[in-house]
Amino acid sequence: MRIDHRPHHSIIIVGGGFAGALTALNLLDRTAVPLAITIIERREELGRGVAYSTSDPAHLVNGPAGNFSLYADDPGHLSRWLLEKAAANGWQPPENIGSSSPPRYLYGTYVRDELKRAVGEARFGSSLRHVRSSASTLSSTPHRIQISTSDGLVVEGDEAVLALGVFAPDPPTHGNAIAGHPRFAVNPWDAAALDRLKDCEQILLIGASLSMVDAVASMEARGFRGHYRVISRRGQFVEGRRDVAAARDFLADKPLPSTARSLLSLVKSERRAIAASGGDWQGLPLAIRPHILSLWQKADDRERLRFARHLRAFWDVTAHRSAPESNLIVETVLSQGRLSRGAARLIDLAVDKKGIIAKLKTRTAIERHVFDGVIDCRGHQLHDWRRISDPFIRQLLASGEVRPHSTGFGIDATPDGDLIDEEGRIHRNLSAIGHPLRGVAWESSSITEQRAQAIALADRILSKLTPVRAAS
Repeated sequence: MRIDHRPHHSIIIVGGGFAGALTALNLLDRTAVPLAITIIERREELGRGVAYSTSDPAHLVNGPAGNFSLYADDPGHLSRWLLEKAAANGWQPPENIGSSSPPRYLYGTYVRDELKRAVGEARFGSSLRHVRSSASTLSSTPHRIQISTSDGLVVEGDEAVLALGVFAPDPPTHGNAIAGHPRFAVNPWDAAALDRLKDCEQILLIGASLSMVDAVASMEARGFRGHYRVISRRGQFVEGRRDVAAARDFLADKPLPSTARSLLSLVKSERRAIAASGGDWQGLPLAIRPHILSLWQKADDRERLRFARHLRAFWDVTAHRSAPESNLIVETVLSQGRLSRGAARLIDLAVDKKGIIAKLKTRTAIERHVFDGVIDCRGHQLHDWRRISDPFIRQLLASGEVRPHSTGFGIDATPDGDLIDEEGRIHRNLSAIGHPLRGVAWESSSITEQRAQAIALADRILSKLTPVRAAS
């Protein structure tokens, strides 16, 4: 079966999570021409993706609601929506709603509803079709894109956008011995898997970032009263977000550093100055964030990879902190002596009659510990497309329609997001947004960065199209 939207300007969006939904929303709201938009997304609801498909009320948006409006020129939009809609959707917002962290399922509802609003108000007869399937192949010409789905549908359009989100790493080989074990939760957001762990006494959490916070909050809500052992390779531990103002813009009064070492030196110096003045270091990442894109694009690949190897873990726990309510749960568990943490690398997992045996390499020794349950909290963070097993990703690379970014993060593209094929040619009708652009724009996984990308992408696509003339 073939869908061909030639009467309208046609755009295919592969992926209907946050980035894909926001791209469609901006296209519909900003168009001056008739558009036929097709979103290929296997999930029932658009706008949720991995992050906002969770139904657990303990999983919160990590930033304040005041930062996460879908509309850059209307920062209070989400707060007003929450005041009107939150209670009916099972959440009672606090008084200071702009600083609150709503549940992620509710934020997904917000994205879904705003996309529905845009469809309902679509101009010039524009339309949106949701194809509930997965893309399997893509082929392009300078003027047309053809995408086949896993169930045999063929969709054709003038433009296509890859809004594919994140992919989970393949299970580690040391997990083979316990694959399918009822007390091994491969996914920290799998409600049924967590239910099976609530009566455990000792749980190992692999990873110490935001996914770990979600796992602890979910287990505590289930009544778990045992002990957690949290391990990460560097021993870092995510902190809770405090309501602080951005520190002074210490990068604005001099040329931006072009090496990871010089950037680290400046950041350390500024942090010492903040400490000496009695300030809060959490204002520091807020001062750095506006410069991230320029810093990344100014650096060469050698420095980008140096940052990824040596500083990425520090940046992640500095910039991406947990919601205050989630952090309070973790702090309470710590104060009860029910959580221990430290640097360790998981070498092996095995099962015997005692439970799940974890072989850990710490900084001083090889240790073996027995746990009743294990939760993999590393999250969906596989950015190297060469290692992703998804058939569509493999076809895109094998066909040469796209090529891996030289850093190994995502795929190659212009700074505007137009994709580059294996021969170095720039596609003029094939773009990407969000996670696939991690090598082009480091923080392209964040809500605010994807919001900016979606606006720019919509404007770039629409600028190619002939406006509708008013009737005389």
